[in-house]
Amino acid sequence: MLYETVAQTSEEKARIASFFTKVLDHIIRNDWYLIDVDGKPTLWARWNPEYVNHFPLSVFDRRLNSAEIIAMLQFGYKITGNETYRKKAYELMEKHGYLENIMSPMGKIGMTDGIIHQGIQMGDDWNHSDDLLGFVCYWVLYKYAFTDELKAKYAEAIRDHWEFEKNERCPLWNFIFSTTKPEGFDVDGALWTLRGFPLDMIDWSVSNSRRHDITRKPANFRGQELEELLPPGERRMTRWNSQPFILDGGSGGQVELAGDEFLLPYWMGRYLKVID
Repeated sequence: MLYETVAQTSEEKARIASFFTKVLDHIIRNDWYLIDVDGKPTLWARWNPEYVNHFPLSVFDRRLNSAEIIAMLQFGYKITGNETYRKKAYELMEKHGYLENIMSPMGKIGMTDGIIHQGIQMGDDWNHSDDLLGFVCYWVLYKYAFTDELKAKYAEAIRDHWEFEKNERCPLWNFIFSTTKPEGFDVDGALWTLRGFPLDMIDWSVSNSRRHDITRKPANFRGQELEELLPPGERRMTRWNSQPFILDGGSGGQVELAGDEFLLPYWMGRYLKVID
């Protein structure tokens, strides 16, 4: 987004391209890992096929990490013309199945026992932070696709993910989905959320457990406790990496968010001209 919207001159664009490709070249040089100061891969910055494809398709990391690295390589190719990035992307897609990973249906994601990464249990819940990582990645994945055929496939994968998330009425998901030019997206839901967003951004404690106008859900993989989506002002203040179908929570007013939670989707919608 810095490259698209802020850099005005060729020199500014070159600065961004230089920084981005330093990181991308580091990842390629280190066998698809981001290496930390201790000489070891970081906890999550891992795009090596042996790591990515060891996850079953029921664990979202396989789809997510595939989308991330292909998006990076596409963008690197776009801003530099370096054929190596294109070649490496197709190698991952054709030899290691990364395109199939990206296209794997979200309906396959589910409870998966026995998947542990560095002592962390994977696949035992729906990680909403991964939804956020996925959607911000989709902006680049779709926009900088190498071909129209790939772009159409990416659009299908993005719609598949959005269908799982549309009942959250999240403006960020909706506006990113809108870039694929779908037949329809939930602009009314996005506006409903933006218009109801609390102004003070303080994480007050909220308790809806005693309400009689709600319908509880049985325990489920996604951790959703409610059938109804309560207005933003009636539930805990959170970032977009938390699912909103929650009853109770909050820090008693000890935390105040920065405001980008509202500003990012609002100005994205304005930028895309899907809201006025």
